[in-house]
Amino acid sequence: MDWIKTILENAVITDGKLDIEATMKAVNTEFPKHAVPKQEYNNKVKELETANTTIGDLKKDSEGSEGLQKKITDYENEIKGLKDAAANTQKEYALKDKLKEAGVTDVDYIIYKQGGLDKFTFDKEGKPVGVDDILKPLKEASPHLFKVDNGGGYKPAGGGNPSAKNPFAKESFNLTEQGKLLRDDPTRARELAASAGVTI
Repeated sequence: MDWIKTILENAVITDGKLDIEATMKAVNTEFPKHAVPKQEYNNKVKELETANTTIGDLKKDSEGSEGLQKKITDYENEIKGLKDAAANTQKEYALKDKLKEAGVTDVDYIIYKQGGLDKFTFDKEGKPVGVDDILKPLKEASPHLFKVDNGGGYKPAGGGNPSAKNPFAKESFNLTEQGKLLRDDPTRARELAASAGVTI
């Protein structure tokens, strides 16, 4: 209440009498600046009541501090689980992006075939490491799991540029091109057929 003290010290006194009207005017002017708003006061009262209720509930807890400690441990475990799940999701997306960059057509199958996310190695930032080494034997054993590089080794015997279309694919099926490809580059023919889901 320092503001009231200041008003009284500065009050006008005439002929030994306090100028009550001037003093009350000063009080009425300063009061709103220093009074706690009613809503704010009510909010503080509610917060205090809530805090007291919580304390009361904790005191009534039949398990006492052990029960409280168990709740804290449960929350910590839940938070850890959420953090681990978020980290694994980040790793999974990074791995899938890397596999797609390497030309894998079914990234989920490759992850499953390797035994899951845990079978891959990641750096501190969650980026996959050594993916090319894992994919190299798979490319040789299962070429149909990878995109076919149409700019590759097939060169028709009659000259000209190779067709960018896969003659084994449904939308660009061509028996003549298949025959030429089988005669000129059987390995390439098998790769294109496998990518179109055809066994030759």
